[in-house]
Amino acid sequence: MYTINELETFVAIVENKGVVSAANALNISPATVSHRLSKLERILGTVLVFRDSRNVRPSAEGEEFYQRVGDILAALYDAEFAIGARDSGISGRLRVTLPPWVFSLYILPNLAKFEQQYPKVVLDFLVTDHFVNVVDDAQDVAVRVGTLANSGLLARKITHNRRILCASPDYLRLHSPIKDVQMLSEHRFVCLPWQKQLKLLHNDGNVFTFNANTRFTISNSDNMTQALQAGHGIGIKSELAIKRCLASGALVEVLPNVLAAPEAPVWFLRPQNSLATRKAEAFFDFVKQAFNDN
Repeated sequence: MYTINELETFVAIVENKGVVSAANALNISPATVSHRLSKLERILGTVLVFRDSRNVRPSAEGEEFYQRVGDILAALYDAEFAIGARDSGISGRLRVTLPPWVFSLYILPNLAKFEQQYPKVVLDFLVTDHFVNVVDDAQDVAVRVGTLANSGLLARKITHNRRILCASPDYLRLHSPIKDVQMLSEHRFVCLPWQKQLKLLHNDGNVFTFNANTRFTISNSDNMTQALQAGHGIGIKSELAIKRCLASGALVEVLPNVLAAPEAPVWFLRPQNSLATRKAEAFFDFVKQAFNDN
């Protein structure tokens, strides 16, 4: 049977992309690293790593084994730490999916603080506005905006947020004034692909579906903000995503309180059976602080 040392050595080979670099990271000889890898492959009956004179890369089986073993080792370290048997900091890989505007405005500007506090944590960011299935796509945690579906994930609110209609002052100067919701049909919209239909409120408070006259759609929320600033139309945006644009006057709100369901909190999610508990908790605290500081 293989040992914890052999599993740790395999993970080090993958993460350091080589036998020699893994040996340096573990403070053991390259010969010991090679021996442990060979033993592990022999016991498992499969090739975990392809090696040539230029690089080292995991096989398909090695990549699958690496993903699962990394989580198991992290859970083991957490258990040891919890009973006082390990006095080490948080370490390992954490896979995070989140929208572009959350990453660019709140995570990236503060990321150095997290790296300094948790130098042994490796972050894999999947930055996208598209829906990512946390479990099926092997993500450890997710940051989501808006109403949550009943997914079975553990969810905690990071901060309050609402969506608004907005446009640039230049766009509003060049087009007909928007005095009520009916006049929106005379205007062009810039949207994410799934924002073409909006639920709006009539003056009498009744909800109706508005089909936006889209100039073009954009699959990236940061690029959409840039298009709005450039005067290409009206858009629906999270207020936290354009906080600085509103403060500087680069964007202004259009028809306040016209959206039927403006509330769009920012959430932190992780699977209920996640093994990356301490890493996830550390990242949750970091994300919450990042929003509080901005």
